[in-house]
Amino acid sequence: MPTLELIEIACPAEDGPDRLIPYTDNVLAPLCKGSQDGTLYRLVNQAFARRAVWSCSAAFAVLSSLLPLVGAPQLRIPAESVTEFEQAVALFQAGSYEAALRQTEPLGRRHPDVAEIQHLLAIVLDLNRRPEEANQHFRRAVELQPQSVGFRTNFGASLMRLGQASEAERQFRYALELEPNHPTATFNLGTTLLQQGRPGEALPWLEEALSIQPDVYQNAYQLAYCRFLLGKYEATDSLLKRLAGQAESRAELRLLGALTDRALGRDDRTDEVLRAVRPMLDGQPGLEFQLALLLLNQDLAAHSEELLRSVTRRLPASYAAHFNLAVARNRLGKLPGAVEAAKAALALQETSEAHLLLADLLESQGQPLEAVTHFQKAVALDPTADNYFALGYEFLTHWNWEAAAQVFSEGLETMPDSWNLWIGTGAAELGLTRYEEATHAFLNAVRLRPDEMMGFHLLSQAFDRSDEAFDSALLSFRQLLERDPTDPLARYFEALATLRQASRSGDSGEVAARVDTLAELTQENPRFLEAQLLLGEIQFELQDWPAAVEALQQAVLLAPDHVLAHYRLGLALQRTGQAQQARQMLQRYRELKAEEDRTIGGRVAATTRFIVEMKQDDRRR
Repeated sequence: MPTLELIEIACPAEDGPDRLIPYTDNVLAPLCKGSQDGTLYRLVNQAFARRAVWSCSAAFAVLSSLLPLVGAPQLRIPAESVTEFEQAVALFQAGSYEAALRQTEPLGRRHPDVAEIQHLLAIVLDLNRRPEEANQHFRRAVELQPQSVGFRTNFGASLMRLGQASEAERQFRYALELEPNHPTATFNLGTTLLQQGRPGEALPWLEEALSIQPDVYQNAYQLAYCRFLLGKYEATDSLLKRLAGQAESRAELRLLGALTDRALGRDDRTDEVLRAVRPMLDGQPGLEFQLALLLLNQDLAAHSEELLRSVTRRLPASYAAHFNLAVARNRLGKLPGAVEAAKAALALQETSEAHLLLADLLESQGQPLEAVTHFQKAVALDPTADNYFALGYEFLTHWNWEAAAQVFSEGLETMPDSWNLWIGTGAAELGLTRYEEATHAFLNAVRLRPDEMMGFHLLSQAFDRSDEAFDSALLSFRQLLERDPTDPLARYFEALATLRQASRSGDSGEVAARVDTLAELTQENPRFLEAQLLLGEIQFELQDWPAAVEALQQAVLLAPDHVLAHYRLGLALQRTGQAQQARQMLQRYRELKAEEDRTIGGRVAATTRFIVEMKQDDRRR
């Protein structure tokens, strides 16, 4: 009885009719709230900076060639079905996929326990755009022959088509355990990691795929794409030069080249290239989507939105297209359209990232109660530190300190090493005027990330009103200075801490030394606001009125709305006999204080309404 072996041709150099280009969704990784360069004491007044990680469209190859061979006893077709199977293979190889399906489906029903038949049926179903059914037969083939690298690799590709990236990753890793350096499994694992927004992890796999098959276009292109996402523009440019001969016929290559030139400071040809390649994209929503993500990566949101609108028209059931359309519209300030797209994405697939995005959009539209509901759903779906922080931060934004503290505390029960959650806890405790707890929280944050200055900024706002943790905070500031004695911020924080200690002990020598430090800092950088304010405060307390006036005048120039600086400057001007200037400064102080009181009153009222509405909503539920 003759047998047939299925030979895998991984990633052919040219896309032919038997090339399976995926039509899976690709999703931007969740946008995370996190601190990039938080300011000194405005944590609860300003949203943290955002960091985006991008996913990538990936091409997955399945078995694309079937050759009859003799002598492979592990691949047996029942004798009575050999002829039908060979005919199905011939139709497949000829590109007659519908006819191949008509031939293969009856075989699959008659032989549910023959792995080769199930696998062929899966391939043909996939080529006939029936991915869910194909996946069932790929799964069955793997169950029947679990040690087949090819079957597992193609099952993983099928899972990717259905958006099951984590399970697909497991299949590719299993295949590589069975056969290290398998070209298709290596390539697919790299592109799967890209799709999950993990380009740093994807990079070595894509580099390995190219080293195994250096002449395969997709290997080179996906590696170039990955390098670009990681900001390795010179390396991207070097790889693109190898592909230059194919640029005229490939829209994605031309656009990536233009964006690389832009990133390297060369001529910005993005608009010109986009106009040229748009006709090449007609009828290719998968390629339109990939290029839209590439543009979104470079903050070219207007171009990205245009492509994503086209993709959502052609693929209305694509969760990823709607999600990224919402992201693009949000960046363009088109909030109603962004909300509409985010809701469309959630209607297709409920994910934590979509709930987070919609929550942020609703908050921007002044709908905090609705926003909280979606932040809570994000935590329920994916209880990560970032999601807990997003929910807690929403409460911080509205001064609901108790609720924020409770959220952060719940998160820390399972994630005690989360820097974000300790920062949030400290901010909530500051709002509650629980300075001991706030100081301990910020000390934990500093311990976890000793190079992150935001922790020290916030610690400096709490430690002076702490008795238990004052000495630990003082030690942290001094250790910071020991690590880098030339860092202006380290010098400032150590001076601040030592001055606070000296004011407790009455050590005038320490005060004088740190006044000199602050004077040096302000001379080196006259725009160092915090140093100017602290120097003015200390000179004011020392009753050195001319020096206080000098420092505070510079401070109010840097911070024209700083209430306390205007007040102290007005009093210092009085002490130096400058009555008219003092009256003007104190009048400005009264105006700023009245405005601050009005703002605080409005925020307190809004927060009260927010809490009342939330409690009413809880009772209704």
